[in-house]
Amino acid sequence: MSGIGGEIPLKFEDLITMCWRLVLRNRRRYKAVMAGIAFGTAGFIVIQTMGDSVEHKINANLELLGEATILKAYWDEEEQYHPGQFYMRDVARLRRLSNLSAVAPVVSLQLISAHHRAMEYKCRLYGVDDAFWRTQTATIARGRLISPSDVVARKKVCVLGSDVVKYLFGEDDPLDKVVRVGNLSFRVIGILGGMQQSDIRSAVFMPINTAQNLFEGLHWIREIYIRVDDWSRVEWARQQVLELLKNAHVGYDHSIRIQHYPERIKKVQATVYVVKLFIYSSLVVTLILGGIGITNVMLAAVQDRTQEIGLRKALGAKEEIILLQFLTESVLISVLAGVFGGGAGLVIVQVLKTVLEISVSFAVMTGSVVVGLAFTLLLGILSGLYPSMRASRLDPVEAMKFE
Repeated sequence: MSGIGGEIPLKFEDLITMCWRLVLRNRRRYKAVMAGIAFGTAGFIVIQTMGDSVEHKINANLELLGEATILKAYWDEEEQYHPGQFYMRDVARLRRLSNLSAVAPVVSLQLISAHHRAMEYKCRLYGVDDAFWRTQTATIARGRLISPSDVVARKKVCVLGSDVVKYLFGEDDPLDKVVRVGNLSFRVIGILGGMQQSDIRSAVFMPINTAQNLFEGLHWIREIYIRVDDWSRVEWARQQVLELLKNAHVGYDHSIRIQHYPERIKKVQATVYVVKLFIYSSLVVTLILGGIGITNVMLAAVQDRTQEIGLRKALGAKEEIILLQFLTESVLISVLAGVFGGGAGLVIVQVLKTVLEISVSFAVMTGSVVVGLAFTLLLGILSGLYPSMRASRLDPVEAMKFE
């Protein structure tokens, strides 16, 4: 602002106060625009925060991923002679790697006879520890899984896949019954359910120490099952596991293989990216429409206040002051809507967190709020720039004649 006797500087707090009063005075004109920006900001915060948590939820849901996060280290038997043996020290080293949620040594026989009374079934035999179950989609349907105490005590207990139960017991309850595997007797402590691969359905599981002690050919660990904690880190984890095992078996490292499922990972990634692209595109369009709305209402404000602008310029107000005033109004509208949207987004996140029973990263949530508010600030500047420039460049004589 300036007067006839010379320019009077406009203080920042006076500028904010004046623009705030003008926004409140014209709040009915701005409410639709502010609602659109608030909706877009709230949507961004919810999608960004919950999207990160849902990705971790999907990652933990092994059925949805189709075991895409499982690696299996094994020896290639078609290569030249090699020991074909992993050691428990290999397992211990792998368990110290980051981003691995489970490392399970496994011994197995591909074909062995299981008996119950007069029934016989040709099945697989697996010797496992308690970590094995965290590398599989199968869950316990009844009873319990093999525990660390079973392994340490070398107990003669077993867990049965669903096909073994079906063919040996039919409709009978197998829990606490005795099954003969080979020529040895084992007490059934659990029955598997959930999603089971064919080799899991047709298998008998017992503690790894028990299997190694009682069955010939199972002393050596030939396979290690590994669960990666996040599908986006599977390839990195595969390289780390392969490098560690090769360094531990120098001279025979050419025979070590790591089985993984890159195609499954690509399908998961493609699905997540497509969904994100669709959602974020919708939010960006909403925010852009809000920005266009700000531009339109600010142009209308310029037109409504043309005579006022002309009078102020005639009294000595510089173009920069006029531009700054309208630009500040535009930013206030956008940021105020962003604050409302941010608050609504945080409330929605808390509600969804409770309903979906998932944890939310505080860092991601805070980052999404900061980015959302920063975007509304930028949106306010870009949307208000043209109307502000137009207001500042009005000819004072013509403006005062405007009807």
